[in-house]
Amino acid sequence: MPVSFRYARCDEYPRIAGFLDEFWAKDHVYVRSKSLFDWTFSRRSQWDDATYSFAVAEDNDELVGILGGIPFTLNVFGQKSKGVWIVNYVIRPDHRKGSAALQLLSTFRRPPFKACIASGINPATSAIYRVLRGQVLEQIPRHFVILPGAEERMGNLLSLAYSDWSAEKIKAVTSAYRAPAIPDVAAPTGDSLPADWDERQWPEFAAATVGAERDSDYLKWRYLEHPCFGHRVITAQDGRRTGLAIWRPETIRRQTPDGTKEVDRIGRMLEFIPASPDNARELVAKFFQELSSADCLGADYYGYHGETRTWLEAAGFPETRGGADDRAIPSRFQPLDGKGGGIMSATFLHEGIPACSSDQGCPWYWTKSDSDQDRPN
Repeated sequence: MPVSFRYARCDEYPRIAGFLDEFWAKDHVYVRSKSLFDWTFSRRSQWDDATYSFAVAEDNDELVGILGGIPFTLNVFGQKSKGVWIVNYVIRPDHRKGSAALQLLSTFRRPPFKACIASGINPATSAIYRVLRGQVLEQIPRHFVILPGAEERMGNLLSLAYSDWSAEKIKAVTSAYRAPAIPDVAAPTGDSLPADWDERQWPEFAAATVGAERDSDYLKWRYLEHPCFGHRVITAQDGRRTGLAIWRPETIRRQTPDGTKEVDRIGRMLEFIPASPDNARELVAKFFQELSSADCLGADYYGYHGETRTWLEAAGFPETRGGADDRAIPSRFQPLDGKGGGIMSATFLHEGIPACSSDQGCPWYWTKSDSDQDRPN
């Protein structure tokens, strides 16, 4: 019989988890946490089918391939359609020579989805996306900052990740990303989603951007209802507008012969939606204050949107430079490793949807929290 394709039933989690564990990654978080898997692949406001948004390929009832899909509402300058992030794309080795991989991809790369996005692809497999005429994005831009007085802590982190780095190299990196001061905050601030976010705040931003719809339904699902992480909201007033940032603290741990040990704390900024350059400075100032109160040594942020990244840098949260040392600033913190933080992606977009890029004029608002790139290790 030929290989068949369908969406997984919600009672098939143990079977999928076993396949992930054997062919994707041993002890992957989706194997350890059914609640995270369910949260990711059964978002009913986006997937009304009584299945997981997770495709499976079968040969004589044997599982031979999987492909997860995370549907979202695609915003293109205020116009809405359907998009999907694809994750956990793997075919069993004995079925990789046929057409199963392309057929499995077709379970999501078709209507109603006008954008099919693979975020966090393996560089070794990027060729398949180019062959299929997808746009391969080399790396999502990253911003990194070290709080005043935390240079020694950052130096310790780098020495643990890179035992061969000299003191001079460590000092050069820490000096490049140290914030000179924690600014005062002048604007009124808050710690919850604005009541008028859907009616007044998001639509103005949506009209000028492309990406996942950041309405209150999305923000509540992605952050406030997350089964593993606790996220924190920052708002800052700017006249009738309200700027928004969302972040979480993360404990840095390293692997030792006796198990994992805590090293330090860092902040992960996941949303940055300012109303203006001045509003961006207020959001960053409040963020730095919260980082300090949470005893974080600094923070990072990944995003493509050109204008807001420009405002972020001007507010004292610099983009990492292109050099090898800067790209090596660790991104994986549980446990800490020295593999750097590059995130490659590929997009398949319908005609009329602008391409994404790392240019300053890029209209895509796309951050590390999109897809499943910000999840527990």
